[in-house]
Amino acid sequence: MTASLTLTDLQKDALKEVANIGAGHAATALSELLNTKITLIEPRIDVVKFRDLSGRLGSRGRPVAALHMYVRGEAPGQILVLFDRDQASEFVGRFIRRVIGDIKIYDSIADSTLKELGNVVAGSYVSAIVHLTQASLEPSLPTLSYGTIEAAFHSLMAILPDQDVFLVESVFLDKDTAIGGEFILIPDAGSLEPLLSVFELENIA
Repeated sequence: MTASLTLTDLQKDALKEVANIGAGHAATALSELLNTKITLIEPRIDVVKFRDLSGRLGSRGRPVAALHMYVRGEAPGQILVLFDRDQASEFVGRFIRRVIGDIKIYDSIADSTLKELGNVVAGSYVSAIVHLTQASLEPSLPTLSYGTIEAAFHSLMAILPDQDVFLVESVFLDKDTAIGGEFILIPDAGSLEPLLSVFELENIA
């Protein structure tokens, strides 16, 4: 039977701190990248079963932009960064027009910009995890895809339904424009220990 996690209130607070640090780093990095002030709504963090993710993150068929990358190092696994498709298109379009003016925005430009945004978000959370756990982690370059939330999860490799995953839900604000993003860390089987030991989490059968 797949092990699950028992979280005390103190341990949940520790994981929330990871989310707060990562989101703060992401907001700062996005502000520098977009040359505008990016603020954020306090993120929510949870540990959920992989089988429950689709229901947790929206209705069936929800259109998303999904960035997928692998994590190598002491705690290997996969990362998925999800953006609401319509929010992402508006957010990226406003940024591009602000930088290069009111010209036709080609898909390749929008895709490259969105991929860089996702890379910044993922890198910020990974850096926060590394800072607090001292684990050696290195994310790969991201791949970008568009589709439903179910399709994004189907693209992941060898994830068991009962596997525990870390979920961080954040909303970033650029003046009156918001982009909601979900950061999902899916550790490989047996690779949770380097991350969990610092929080003294207990695995139970």
